[in-house]
Amino acid sequence: MFWSGTVTIFHFTGLIFEIYTIVSWWDLLTHTMSGSGIAALALLTHRERVVTRKAVWWIVPTVIAIRAGFEVYEFVFKSFWHEWTLRHYLIDTAVDLAVSTLGTVVVASVANHYWIAADDVTAGWSTPNNAD
Repeated sequence: MFWSGTVTIFHFTGLIFEIYTIVSWWDLLTHTMSGSGIAALALLTHRERVVTRKAVWWIVPTVIAIRAGFEVYEFVFKSFWHEWTLRHYLIDTAVDLAVSTLGTVVVASVANHYWIAADDVTAGWSTPNNAD
């Protein structure tokens, strides 16, 4: 909840105070944060499924699909947001999807390494009182 609130505040602060036009990397920051936030939320929501299957990489195409949906939404209302050319919009969309995917891959990598490490720890455990 904190993460989504932070991303939302960053986004609307960027719009209201025109930070997107002043700070060249602001858009990259907000899209990377949103990609990682969506990935983390999806992994936490489907935690039982992920733990039993030991697979986290399904999250990458899932977040790409969600972010692509948002980019379509942004394109439909682009005259409301920006007066961009189609070429500029396509480049922006490609960059937005790339950095969102980067954020997603970071979260998936961290989750994957976490569960591998957790498996290594539990693999060494024996039954209570070593009653094998």
